[in-house]
Amino acid sequence: MLRFWKGIAPVGSFLLVVACSPLQALPQFSLLTGNRCINCHVNVQGGGARNDLGWYAMESVGVLQFDDLGLSALRPVLSTNTFLDDRLTVGLDFRLQSARSLRDTSDDRRLFPMQGAFYAAYKPLDWLRVEGSYNLGRRVYAYAGQQSWSASIAVQPSLDYPQLRVGFFQPSIGYRFDDHTMLVRRIPAGSQDYLFAPNWAEWGAELNYYRFEWLTATLGVSSLSSLAGATLTDATGAERPLLGEPSKPALIGRLLLSPRLFRERLTLNIGSSTLQQGDFSLWNVFGGLGYADVAALTLETMHQQTTGVRTITATSAELMLHPAEPLYVYMRGEYGETLANGVSMRQEQYLIGAQIFVLPFVELRPEYRIIDLPLYRLNRWTVQLHVFY
Repeated sequence: MLRFWKGIAPVGSFLLVVACSPLQALPQFSLLTGNRCINCHVNVQGGGARNDLGWYAMESVGVLQFDDLGLSALRPVLSTNTFLDDRLTVGLDFRLQSARSLRDTSDDRRLFPMQGAFYAAYKPLDWLRVEGSYNLGRRVYAYAGQQSWSASIAVQPSLDYPQLRVGFFQPSIGYRFDDHTMLVRRIPAGSQDYLFAPNWAEWGAELNYYRFEWLTATLGVSSLSSLAGATLTDATGAERPLLGEPSKPALIGRLLLSPRLFRERLTLNIGSSTLQQGDFSLWNVFGGLGYADVAALTLETMHQQTTGVRTITATSAELMLHPAEPLYVYMRGEYGETLANGVSMRQEQYLIGAQIFVLPFVELRPEYRIIDLPLYRLNRWTVQLHVFY
């Protein structure tokens, strides 16, 4: 597994392990359905455990049903993901992928696990929730910030009040996608490392307010201790820490407006987030437009600056179409640029793919990807099997 990571490092196109937001956490799905991430997930920004609505939303979605294969005995087993009077919620995501290495030109393909994540959330009291996740797939960290686990405690007297979340989890920035090859989380055409690795987690606290359906607001503080080992090269050619003051906490802010228009057939997203710590500054602007059950367009741009050393900008745009209940087709274009020490490096990526639900909770995801760098262009196709609960 570590050898595969090294194999993809030169272009950084494929992700080996992600304890990332699962399928229903996609902002495209939010725009298609008009639901916010918190409506289907335990966490406000999506990802991790699905709640009962997130479970039932996909219970019967599939080209085939289990009864068609003579597997009706599985129905009682897969009847719910909540137990103990709905106080305990459990879930999992397993991903297996077939891909060719980008390091050589051979036609050999490899089949490898990408994710084996388990989730649990427990509400001992109506106003108190404890949740956590663990990813079996990642035991040797390849990138700064990458973790195998997360856990938090959330306190919320009622929906009229903000939710206080404290623990070890991914700070709320931008959209929460489930594809970490995207340039809005990487260092385009530079070292090909991640700016924020898959399964990034930090010690921190956030206040989340989502009393109104059209508003989600977050204010928080985070340690950024997981990024303490990340480095960059300064103008003298010397390697320095990414964070000039790694012990200093970061401030986080995120605002998402999501009104529904025209008799709730049209969903609009307009949002922005920031993360500020010393000379490290990050801004994300994101948004989208969705027509119910037909199409969704998402956009995000990222600007990260380390004062006097490096500036990164990246933009991603994706169109998703929903021609049939078990089928989603999408196309994405991305552009990113890294300016460091007076040298500009750019990267473009293009992708076309589909999400095909062959059975409830079983998805196939074929993708064809083009990566355009100044010196060469690469193209590869992959197929991913995603089983979730």
